Amino acid sequence: MKREIRELEGGLFILPGAQALVELTKSDKAEDVNYGAAPLTSGGLKIAPWGKNNLQPQEMLALIYSNHLKPQLITTARDFLLGSRIGCFTRKVVEGKIVVEPVIDPEMEAWYESIDGDSTMQSLAYNLEGFANYFSVFSLASKNYVEGIQSFDATVARALVTTKARPDRYALHHDWRNFRTDEAKILPAYDPLNPSKFGECLLHGRDWTPGQKYYDVPPYWGSKMWTQVSNKVPRFHNSGLDNGYNLKYHIKIPQGYFDQFGETPEKRKEAELALMGAMNEMLSGVENADKAFVSKFAVDATGKPLPGWEIVPIENKMSDKAYDSVNTQANIAHTSAHGIDPSLAGIDTGGKFGGSGSEKRISYQLHIALRTPQKRKILLKTLQAAHKISGFNPAHFFGFEDIDITTIADNPTGKQKVVNSSM
Repeated sequence: MKREIRELEGGLFILPGAQALVELTKSDKAEDVNYGAAPLTSGGLKIAPWGKNNLQPQEMLALIYSNHLKPQLITTARDFLLGSRIGCFTRKVVEGKIVVEPVIDPEMEAWYESIDGDSTMQSLAYNLEGFANYFSVFSLASKNYVEGIQSFDATVARALVTTKARPDRYALHHDWRNFRTDEAKILPAYDPLNPSKFGECLLHGRDWTPGQKYYDVPPYWGSKMWTQVSNKVPRFHNSGLDNGYNLKYHIKIPQGYFDQFGETPEKRKEAELALMGAMNEMLSGVENADKAFVSKFAVDATGKPLPGWEIVPIENKMSDKAYDSVNTQANIAHTSAHGIDPSLAGIDTGGKFGGSGSEKRISYQLHIALRTPQKRKILLKTLQAAHKISGFNPAHFFGFEDIDITTIADNPTGKQKVVNSSM
């Protein structure tokens, strides 16, 4: 019975006799699931690894840019998040309702331009969409003025292990594969209770996934396996076009054909290998599609054909529709995981593409209304902190301006600027 037991990956065992599947799990000893590995200790620092090898953001990036849809989905989500521009706004109460209105504030606008705010916000938004975390570093010229904000990618920043509820120090390093303590820059976390406490500090923008103390997890990471499947489909077709899709032909050669090339087995084997190479070049590759094969055969005294060469095509149903179906399923999984209507990202999932103009407009409006408010609050924390430190007009605040898609009947241009009322 023991010989019938089959061991699979991941601690799984099949017991045919008992008709059971057994999984060996880890012990119930508490394990910190915040970062999935032991702290990286070096030179007195204890780094909270991001992923088991501390390279999860790098792995995410490699997976994203090995895929034909992920970059466009993340970029589209980022663009929706940023709206048409960052502007200055104020709130008023009109007939018992809070109304957000745009204002002109030269001081805030000049400061935003001086720090190259658009580039900073683009980087922060991409990191938030791509990694569910962003890291903005404040540089204070004085206790009451932020002279610069720099966005550091998720591939660069790591939190230091702490017993406090939230990280209070961070390390920046250019190459976590070859970490050196003397090359790391250690920064304190931004303190919302004392914004001007540090001349340089780091604000970590993120949502709060349960059980993840140090780094958040992007929702799309649940589609990791589908992304890996999706990445294999084009590689399969690319290889198939170069080499023929899997096993494509059954070539039948008469037993005595190679006798003519020599009396010794070595010479006949040499001729056989040479022929195999020539056949491979002839029948594989896109440039050889639809080639014809010509052979000669002899007949006996009665006119019956003697055995000759024969090439029999082998049907391979996995080379087209089956793989296309898998690819379509993967495409749908991508868009679902990112929470984006595929037509808004310009992605064809195999069904009715795009829908009518009104359907697209409604889809866009729903995305802005339902998908962006919470992420925008996270993104605006950086500008809110700078606003507080620099002592700008407390009645004014930074916010997002959107483009509302209209009908031609409502507006000849088909669009109009609107204020995001969720701010």
